[in-house]
Order: sequence, then C-alpha cells, then structure tokens
Amino acid sequence: MTITFIAHSTPEPALYGAMAAILAELRALPLCHFPVSHDAQRYPNARQHVTAQGHALTSGLLWLERLTGRGAGEESGLESLIYRALKEDIVVPLREPLPVGLAAQIREQGIEIESLAVVRNQDKFQLEDCVTGKIRSNGWGRDAFGRWALGSVSQPVMRAGKTLRVALVGDFAEQRDSYPAMLAALGDAADALAMNIDVVYVTAALLGSQLECTLFDVDGIILPGATLTSGDHQASPLATAAWALENRTPVLGINQGMHQMVTALGQKVLGPDRVVMHGPSTLSSLQTGLPLAEHAQPRLGNHPVITRNDSLLANKMGDEFTLRYNQRRYLNPHLLAELESTGLRISGYDEGREQAQAVELDNHPFFMGVQGQPELMSRRERPNPLLMAFLQQVRQSNRERDVSHTALTQSVRLKHPHLLMG
Repeated sequence: MTITFIAHSTPEPALYGAMAAILAELRALPLCHFPVSHDAQRYPNARQHVTAQGHALTSGLLWLERLTGRGAGEESGLESLIYRALKEDIVVPLREPLPVGLAAQIREQGIEIESLAVVRNQDKFQLEDCVTGKIRSNGWGRDAFGRWALGSVSQPVMRAGKTLRVALVGDFAEQRDSYPAMLAALGDAADALAMNIDVVYVTAALLGSQLECTLFDVDGIILPGATLTSGDHQASPLATAAWALENRTPVLGINQGMHQMVTALGQKVLGPDRVVMHGPSTLSSLQTGLPLAEHAQPRLGNHPVITRNDSLLANKMGDEFTLRYNQRRYLNPHLLAELESTGLRISGYDEGREQAQAVELDNHPFFMGVQGQPELMSRRERPNPLLMAFLQQVRQSNRERDVSHTALTQSVRLKHPHLLMG
C-alpha cells in the first residue's frame, strides 16, 4: 500500500490540507492527518473546524468535508497511520516535506511513499513530484469567497439585480486565511440565490465615526463568533451589533456573535452598566454569556435544535434541525427573562429544552442569533438554509428601502411653476 504525502509549506491554516483534500477526492482515497499547530498570535482562529462527531481540528480541514462529503476524523499518530496504510492507500497532508528518518521508518513496514509538494504559480496551486520535479496536477485556485475551483475561478452563476453589501466582522486575512468557513458559506448562499454581494470587513480597529462610515450603506451584517476575540477587541463587534439594532439592519449572530447582539440589546434597554459581556456578575449587573459548568465538556459536533412554533426560526428551519457546535458558553437565562418584554425571545432550544440555542427580536426585520456554527455545514451544492434566509431578508430590506427612498424623493408637479426656486 502507499501513503501519498502532500507538503504545503505555508503558515496559513486555511491552506493546510486543502490540496491533499483535492487529491483525496480525485483518487477516491481516505485522508489521514497528524496533529498540527499554527502561530496562535497571528492566526487566533486557526483551530476552529469541528467535525460532525465533535473533533476540533485545524481550520483548513474544512475543505475535506466540503469537497468530499467525508469528515476529517480525529488526528492520527504515526502508529495508527501505519496501521491504516497497511490496509489501504491513504493521503496525508504535511506542513513541511517528510523527514528522511520518518520516511525510512514507514518504508520498513513495507509501505510505499509518494511525496508531493504544493507549489504556487501566480494565483494557482499545483502538485509537484518531490523526486522528479514534474508537475502532477492541473492548477487549482480560490474564488472571491475563498473556495477552491479547478482552472478558472470566475463564478459561473448567472446573477441578477443590484450588488448588495454585507458587513462581516473580522478582517480579510482572518476570514480567508485563518477561518475560511464563514466566507465560503456566504458564497454558497449567494450562489444559490443568484445574488451579487460585496463583503465589507469590519475590523477590530473600527470605532466611532470610522465604524459609522463603514456601516452606513451596508444591507446586512454577520457577526461570526469564530472571529470575535476577547478583551479590547470586543468593542467593535458590540458597536456593530448596536448599529444593526438602531438602524434596523438585518443581522445574523453566530455563537459569540449572538451574545454580542443580546449584550447590545440589554445595554440599550437596561443600561450599559447593567449588562456586561464577560466578567463576574454583581448585584447590579448581568453577564450575557455564562461558561458551561466546570465538569461539562464543550458542546462539539452535530446536535439538534428544537424551534419555537411561532418563531421566524421555525418558519425558516422547521420544527427541528441540526447545527454544528463549538459551544463553551450559554446565554444567561436571567438576562433573557428581563429582555423578554422588549420583544426578544428564545426561538430555539437544546434537545432537553434547558438552554437557549437561538434568539430573535420581534420588532426588527431580521435580528437572529444562533449558538451553533451553520457555516460549517454549508456546501456549494447545499447552502445552509439559515444563511440563505438571512440573505433573502437582506435583499427584501434593500428593496423596501429603495421604494421608501423613491417615494420620499420623487418630484411633485406644482400648480404654480413660477414658485419653484433654487
């Protein structure tokens, strides 16, 4: 049997394993992978991909599931890798070329080795044979949403209508190179709806007038929890959630993004000193998100969400649906109870109906948050319906705003034209 090692010498988590996943799909082979680490300072969300079974992995292994439909499984040690390779051919991604000593150890077991390396030619990635130096594959590239495509990466979807602007919290490099799932899922939903969208990146440095200038003409906002960091960097996402609330802009909050939305509403209604995002609660303050119990494991993998019958979430997703989770905190039920009179309500629960897994606001075009990560379950051929529902409302709100603007600015023929001045 043969192990095909594919080395890609790049620090970007989103590229790790991508070309190996492509080859595994082309050859119909399983992909196994070693534990891998990345620069946590440069890529804080490098390890945010979660499989259906609950394995937390480096973010680039998303591509295996997107391209093949197969989960990446758990990380392998050398012994388990050799055991697997004794039974069947496998593909293994590496950060650097295979060390000579490790190659000799594998060959001693009677296993053949094929060594390939990822090389970049302008905007295309190809596989090069490490022994002969020959190029072994056609060029693969990434489209505007970071998704992989063979040959030309121009989008084949026939799109109609005006281009809508969707704000995404996080910078471009973070969304494309560190945690690529959200941007790719947004592209999936836009393709399915034949929508033209421009992504506007809301970085942590944007506050005050700069943030307002960035958001004033956006049509929708996504608060993706995997790219929201702690500490001082919470200010911009929280201000973005408050903007969406005040300006009735459609907003979808994911995981920690949902907590930001509830915090913004709580601070508006109860006062900024009464509601805090993190930190210890006091007699005069309520914490938005509470950590899971010390003895509880993080809620990882696929879990059911039970929807409230009369909610928008139930209308879009049905009585029950599945979400992929990477949950370490839950919404404070005392805060939710205080905000219920404002129109905020729990629209989704866990299977035991004990914890809130989704919330929405009645008197808002689309103010919805979910605890899970819908982007991890999106595919080109099967976009996540929650993201599609969000973009549909973005388009509808834009149309309604255009109609209102036309009605307010259309000229009126006066009875006495000579009165017209200026």
